[in-house]
Amino acid sequence: MNYFKAAEQILSSVPTLERATENLKRRQQRLIDNGAPKGAGTINYDKPFTDTHYVNDTLSELLEISECSKNIAKNQEELAYIYGIVEQLQDEHKKLVRLWYFQKLPKEAVMEKMYIESLSTVYNLRNKAVAEFALLYYGASALPSV
Repeated sequence: MNYFKAAEQILSSVPTLERATENLKRRQQRLIDNGAPKGAGTINYDKPFTDTHYVNDTLSELLEISECSKNIAKNQEELAYIYGIVEQLQDEHKKLVRLWYFQKLPKEAVMEKMYIESLSTVYNLRNKAVAEFALLYYGASALPSV
């Protein structure tokens, strides 16, 4: 396994995971809103039982809400883990990771914000930051890749 590439993929996925978490929260809220009672209805005494169709729909909605909750928690847990590791990086590496991977700024903007004069220096710093992240994320297994 190329741990350097895997670490880079993890860092690149952070903004998408954040958007996915927000989408899941909206979906969960929509499911809750759609399943809420619609108001008082009339009782049909000819049918004193609940149709299985309504029971199945309710169970499906509850399962979907539960699945959303589980996915939200998993996303938040992974994001917290990634942010925790990024916080352990050297300050210069931390700043570069945030600008390059989280904010997805163009390389020239990264150069400007970090007061770097050469694009090759930005790439070298990026390589060091990703290598440090890979070691902190994967441990000793990442050594051959970095």
